[in-house]
Amino acid sequence: MSGTKLMPLSPREALRSGRFNRVPVLIGVNHDEERGRGLGQELAPGGAPMEPEAYEPAIREEFGDRADGVLKRYPLGAFPSAGEALATVRTDAAWSAPTLDTARLLSAWAPTRMYEFSERDTPWFDAYPTPSFDQRAQHMSEPAYLFDMDLFQEVKHGQARFRDRMISTWVEFADSGRTNRPHFQEAGGYVQTLASDTWRRADFTKDHDYPFWKNHR
Repeated sequence: MSGTKLMPLSPREALRSGRFNRVPVLIGVNHDEERGRGLGQELAPGGAPMEPEAYEPAIREEFGDRADGVLKRYPLGAFPSAGEALATVRTDAAWSAPTLDTARLLSAWAPTRMYEFSERDTPWFDAYPTPSFDQRAQHMSEPAYLFDMDLFQEVKHGQARFRDRMISTWVEFADSGRTNRPHFQEAGGYVQTLASDTWRRADFTKDHDYPFWKNHR
């Protein structure tokens, strides 16, 4: 709650006005955040893969008077399954676009770097059934690369270098506030892809249809 001694301003107002501790910031998001929720619901007791006919009602319930635009922009036929379609919509609307907005606000006041965890071949939860579609960089995927956790299957041997590079980069930032990657504001909204095949600049606004969501809130 804002307006208190602990939190005198809402986070939105603090970021807009610059009234916060201006230290270097590393902010990130996973490329496929909502796949975790969708697959979790699917594998929960009584759950099942989403049926195609359930997609449109789910969009209409979630987006109300904006649903027609969302369905036109994310037609079911453009995806292998209804579950993947809904997860993509939710990821872009609730995670990707807001994270980019937050990075833009932060970068006006403090050195800011943004990344996107984009690994496609991530470990699934150990002892859980195989899901109906690939989990990819879902909400809980990156901890498997950072910690020894029995919760997950083992990280593949060929990804050890990627894991070590990601850990060392984050540790360097925590220690010094620096990395060898460009600042978000200095490179026109630079977002760094983190994946085992390559580290490159993400085409973030295109990948997550940012202009659409900027105008549909």
